[in-house]
Amino acid sequence: MVSLYMPIVKFILALKLEFSKPQLRHLFTLVHGIILCAGRKNITQIQQAAKDHRHLSSVTNFLNHAPWCMNRMQRRRMQAIMARILFPFVTLRN
Repeated sequence: MVSLYMPIVKFILALKLEFSKPQLRHLFTLVHGIILCAGRKNITQIQQAAKDHRHLSSVTNFLNHAPWCMNRMQRRRMQAIMARILFPFVTLRN
């Protein structure tokens, strides 16, 4: 797996998404793969770009069955971004 970019990891952890460690690893892999993969993407290309060697079905199971809510994730992401804009000298903490 490609070395994870720590600011992205810290940002995702600061969202407090209530994922298990394996689910967080899948999320980190997906985010990094999306960033590293050029053009149109599919799950296989994203996983290859992130150099993740887990079975493809585990990633797709995470996407299809993990207990996550897109609206909650978006809301927390926007809150974190707005906090950074309004209070630029305060760092994100876990």
